[in-house]
Amino acid sequence: MAARGLAWTRSLLGRITIFVLASVMLAYALGAGTALFIMVRGQSRQWEHDAGLYAQVASTALRGIYTFVSVHVDRDGRVDWIETGRPVGDDQSVVTTGFMPADVLALASAQTGQDVWLVTADEAGRLTSLSDSQGQGSGLRFAFPGSENQTPRRLFTGWIEAGSETHFAGFMPILSKTGQLMGGLVASVGSAEVLLAARNQALWMLTLLMLVTLAASALVVAIALRRAFRPIPALTGVLTALAGNDTGVRIPFQERTDELGRLAVAIETLRCAVVERGRLRRIGEHAAVMEHRAHHDSLTGLPNRARFTALLDAALERTTAGLAAYNLMLLDLDRFKEVNDTLGHAAGDAVLVEVGRRIAPLLAPDDVVARLGGDEFALLQRADGNDGVPRAERLAHAIVASLARPLAHGGAPVSIGVSIGIAGAPEDGVERSVLLERADLALYVAKKAGRGRFARYRPGMTMPAESEGAAQAA
Repeated sequence: MAARGLAWTRSLLGRITIFVLASVMLAYALGAGTALFIMVRGQSRQWEHDAGLYAQVASTALRGIYTFVSVHVDRDGRVDWIETGRPVGDDQSVVTTGFMPADVLALASAQTGQDVWLVTADEAGRLTSLSDSQGQGSGLRFAFPGSENQTPRRLFTGWIEAGSETHFAGFMPILSKTGQLMGGLVASVGSAEVLLAARNQALWMLTLLMLVTLAASALVVAIALRRAFRPIPALTGVLTALAGNDTGVRIPFQERTDELGRLAVAIETLRCAVVERGRLRRIGEHAAVMEHRAHHDSLTGLPNRARFTALLDAALERTTAGLAAYNLMLLDLDRFKEVNDTLGHAAGDAVLVEVGRRIAPLLAPDDVVARLGGDEFALLQRADGNDGVPRAERLAHAIVASLARPLAHGGAPVSIGVSIGIAGAPEDGVERSVLLERADLALYVAKKAGRGRFARYRPGMTMPAESEGAAQAA
């Protein structure tokens, strides 16, 4: 018998049943815990709301009789404390108003349906009741558990000790004109014994209901799983093969007309979908490779001229719409031909790759550098704000300095440099041909000024003579 039970737990049906039942129980446990938490929290909030409301009702009843008191309210119009220039509930107030304290408390108790006390405070702030709504309960000591015997000076809701009992209540303090505590009103929502007993009963009922529901659900799930699943080792093996990407496996039982046959047909459909998905994935990967090759330089991996042109056009559209500003930089390597002539094209290729690597860390996230061809590079820099020109000059200076450091090839240092021409959009134009022409003109000026430097386009700039180059350099 034990062996049969062990075999059932190892079967597909047994494992799925155990898993589903465990999931159902976990879901019910989480749901039950959440429901219990919400119920307890909601009940506590309801007590707080009722305690505050009852305290407000008691303060209204008190003000209706003792007209010499005033109140302090918060921004929501709720009374925070009662203020008076003389004692409330003493013999003099009885003579003045003609009402005993119990009469006032009875009026409030009639509206709340719970006990209400009028308390007085001694010099140490300890509270003692003068009367309750039945004209009794005088001499009870009141305290606030956990408050280190500090009596609140504004409306309080929570547990309050009233003699030997604990009540969830609202306390409305009565203060003198100078802020001294003279007493207060305590409006009970109910005793701890009654409130907690009602809460515990509700919790037990909810827990019992959830346990019964869980047991019924588990029974239904177990029966349903037992009827739905049958030993299907062949189809399980087929699914295992498909999971291993073996799409050439034959799917048995497709000729059957029952549930097993429909399952076999579904697995065959899945196999065909896996085959098709693999084909589409290979096509997509090939297309992505071709797309990358079409828009990136095969040597450096940087965007090529076509890609950069598209990015530049998109940027200029945003510039024309007033959404952004950009700096266009054209870079031309100095002494690169000498490297090719003396060290060979392999060294030249290594230099081009290293140039891309050195420039990349200097760029902001929105900047783009591309290789246009040969030893020509282009850079598009986002230049929003008022520091577009300084930003371009800082980046150009950093690139010139970075490429001025010798590059290593074959253990020997290789020295090159870079000249940079800068034009800004929109101030230097918003058409691609105009902007490229002006950046190229600035590049020409930089090269004529001695190479290894940058120049920014200025209105009126022309192709300088050899002797005028330095005057136009940045």
